[in-house]
Amino acid sequence: MILKYNTAMTALFAQSQPVDASDGRMRPLNILRDLPAVADLIELCFASTLDPAGRSSVEEMRRNGQDSGFLRWAPLVIESVSLPLSGFVWEHGEKIVGNVSLIPFFRNGQKTYFIANVATHPSFRQRGIARALTLAAISRAREKNADSLWLHVRADNPTAIRLYASLGFVEKARRTEWYAAPYGASAWQVDPPYSIEPRPAKDWQKQSQWLEAAYPSSLHWYARSKWNLLAPGVWNWLYRALMDVQLRQWSIYHARRLQGVLSAAYTPGQGEQLWLAVPPQPSEEALTRLLLHARKALAVRHSLTLEFPADRCDSALSAAGFIPQRTLVWMQLQSDKGRI
Repeated sequence: MILKYNTAMTALFAQSQPVDASDGRMRPLNILRDLPAVADLIELCFASTLDPAGRSSVEEMRRNGQDSGFLRWAPLVIESVSLPLSGFVWEHGEKIVGNVSLIPFFRNGQKTYFIANVATHPSFRQRGIARALTLAAISRAREKNADSLWLHVRADNPTAIRLYASLGFVEKARRTEWYAAPYGASAWQVDPPYSIEPRPAKDWQKQSQWLEAAYPSSLHWYARSKWNLLAPGVWNWLYRALMDVQLRQWSIYHARRLQGVLSAAYTPGQGEQLWLAVPPQPSEEALTRLLLHARKALAVRHSLTLEFPADRCDSALSAAGFIPQRTLVWMQLQSDKGRI
């Protein structure tokens, strides 16, 4: 049964130690006036760990908070676009010292909410503010009849992992984000018994099976681009042409046996996204050769990013010059009845 907001808040806050009233109060996010202050708070709290995409998101939030055009239409689409337009803040006096965002995603008739930007000012930590904000986000998701509720947290933040676990979130996956700078050389010939060639259509069946294992459907709601667009066929080709997606794919073989497929999808303004498909028992040597080939073939492009299951193919990625940026623990709120 889906709990209504007030009932859910009463039950949820019973799980938590109350926050001292002198520490301030919680209220819903007001996008008409809070975005710049929330951006400042996120930047302060995560200054040492923000990657380029994170810094870009913070800057976009700050710009949106000062854009009259954005502020006119944003309140009308809070529940229909995957942007951090909903959530809660914690105020101390006139200052925002805590924040949580609740972002909706709609895929295949399912409504998934994502908790993000959980931040508490360093001077106000260890007072239960982050817990109270997260509980409020859980209750709001229930009020919205969410089918599922997710969040992710850095693997090197055990305090936050314990907090979310205590609220009913269960780890579902660990994924590492890798980065490689542009490589200043052209592609080279791979010596036998290895060979690399543009991915032929005949490799798609195995490639798709391996991609499902590396990029599971349980997380497709969040993926920036679905890997099924890598499939051969005129409709996918037409879609990529209309969306200005430039796609290159390579297969590597050992004695003509397929060892892996690497796809590089470039979208203006979003950079180069790599998708790696490998068998259950991958060859580290083959993957290193494949990744180096791609780095050199894409040398004139922007830097490369690759997301992949943690602790899988790490040696091959490192040998090819990829650097791990962060490992995220993906957690889902558990329910015995199908909905949260």
